[in-house]
Amino acid sequence: MVVIQKNQFERYVKQYGGLVITICFSFTRNYFDAEDIAQQTFLTAYKKLNRFDGKNFKAWITKIAVNKCKDHIRSSSRKAEKLTCEDYIYIEDLKNSPEENMLANYSIRKIYELCNKLNEPYKTVAVNYFCRDIKLSDMARNTGENLKTLQTRLYRSKKLLKILWEEELI
Repeated sequence: MVVIQKNQFERYVKQYGGLVITICFSFTRNYFDAEDIAQQTFLTAYKKLNRFDGKNFKAWITKIAVNKCKDHIRSSSRKAEKLTCEDYIYIEDLKNSPEENMLANYSIRKIYELCNKLNEPYKTVAVNYFCRDIKLSDMARNTGENLKTLQTRLYRSKKLLKILWEEELI
């Protein structure tokens, strides 16, 4: 048995690292898996250096890499379930993107700002209706005001908000 020094093993890792990753990638077709298996290959080689006969490190490390790849391919944790088209509806992501969330929050804040610029009684109706999602019928019941009066105030507040919105754009 030949004893390999630590610095010699480091040179082998640098020399054959690309080869081992290439071998692993040819088996897995996944770069991240190939990197993991290459790392496992060199770790195993380091632990088993006492078994190396000292003749051909390249052949020895290649054999370890191939065996690690075969083990990976056979492993049950690697097996993926095949999904049918119907299965995808159960995993569909219905969440908004960060950009959509940011725009929605911006719009809500902007509407609230514009509603607060209105004078009473339009301000209260606009804030309750547009920002707090309170229906006019509920406002009428809670405040005791006439529903037709609230509808008129909402109509006028919409007109005023449109003017304020256009002024903001200019």
